[in-house]
Amino acid sequence: MNIKREKTKRNIFLILQMVCIVLTLIGAGYVFFNHGEPNAGYTVVPMLFALIFGMLFRNSQKAIKENSVETLSEK
Repeated sequence: MNIKREKTKRNIFLILQMVCIVLTLIGAGYVFFNHGEPNAGYTVVPMLFALIFGMLFRNSQKAIKENSVETLSEK
């Protein structure tokens, strides 16, 4: 497994997760300031994507850790 590629994927997933969290907060503010008339999906959908990207981030982090341990044990 290519460690550099995994680190790039990890960074992309982290950035996408942060963007989705910001969109969640913006959606929550929009729903709050409009007294709940807009659909709650403005908040739920970005948070769902943030959770997915968080899971992918953790998986990439684990792959990097496992690969670095394998590399060290081979030497």
